Formats: sequence, C-alpha cells, structure tokens
Amino acid sequence: MFAYILRVHQAPSDETNEFFRRFKDTPGLLHAYSLQGEDDPNDSGVVAIWESREAAERYLQSSPLKRDVDEALPTVTRTFYSVLDSR
Repeated sequence: MFAYILRVHQAPSDETNEFFRRFKDTPGLLHAYSLQGEDDPNDSGVVAIWESREAAERYLQSSPLKRDVDEALPTVTRTFYSVLDSR
C-alpha cells in the first residue's frame, strides 16, 4: 500500500467538497479521508490510501481532477508515504 497526505490552507467549501466527492471514485484508491483542523479551520487536508504507488502515480500523472485541484488550490501540497503497517 501507498499513501499521501494532501494539505491546503483553505477552509472546506462547496468546491473542495465536490473535488473530494469526485476523488473518491478514483481507480486504485482504497480509502480517502477529508480532514479539517480543530484549531484552525483553514488547515484542511486529505489522507489517501492507494493499492499501490503505481495507482497513485497514474492518478497524479493523468487525472483531469488532479489538474483541477492544482489550479483551484494553489497552496496544495502532497507528501508521499509507504505504508509499513496497518490494522
């Protein structure tokens, strides 16, 4: 398994909620969690768990949704992780 955490300094909105709804249908995506900071409502993110690094790379390299997110949310960052253990 492979994971990434997407962070953006913007409160959730109708636009970001729509992005997340579309994202959940991505092939190879096992789990996705939309997060909002408890202390700072403008600190939001997504934890995405993928079946493989290749599945995540396919999304990152060719998805129109990824391009839409990057254009609409210029502060977006993604940090990548190998999943070592899970429950």
